[in-house]
Amino acid sequence: MSIRYGLKVGLDDVLSNKEARVKRQGEWLKRHSLPLLSFTVNMPGPQKMTECTERIFEQGVQAIQAICLEKDWSMAGRQLLRQVTGPEAIFAVQAPNAMALKRAMIEVENNHRLGRLMDLDVIDVDGKIISRKGQGMTRRQCLICEQDAVICARSRKHDLQTLVSHIESMVCYDECCS
Repeated sequence: MSIRYGLKVGLDDVLSNKEARVKRQGEWLKRHSLPLLSFTVNMPGPQKMTECTERIFEQGVQAIQAICLEKDWSMAGRQLLRQVTGPEAIFAVQAPNAMALKRAMIEVENNHRLGRLMDLDVIDVDGKIISRKGQGMTRRQCLICEQDAVICARSRKHDLQTLVSHIESMVCYDECCS
């Protein structure tokens, strides 16, 4: 089944999907007993599955695989989902520990051209999310003004079209996304 691009989703859809993701993560932890990597795309607004989110997702999956290969970490499991609430993936990674995996994912977020659009959450074998703050790092910056992204999002400092246009320009540097 293919997902059509540009369908709008509501908050209830996003929250239901988040609950399903958490349940899936719990099942994966039981099955693999390894640190998990949960990958979603940071896309504001009601359209979560677009050409741009698909491109971000594809590049993110490639970056994740490349850094795991570089560090000689194998993947015991991998699931890629493309749904109306956006693309997402889960990986069970045979990393030394969840902290090492988180540091590697922060490297991707900080150094990949589209890393700021990737949400790479690491969950340890006990089900605890390893945060950027736990690594002594500040929260993410806004794409537009470089202030704390959470504060800008909550205050709606930037309108949706400005954010989406900025993301599209980051992703579609050689051609236009629709």
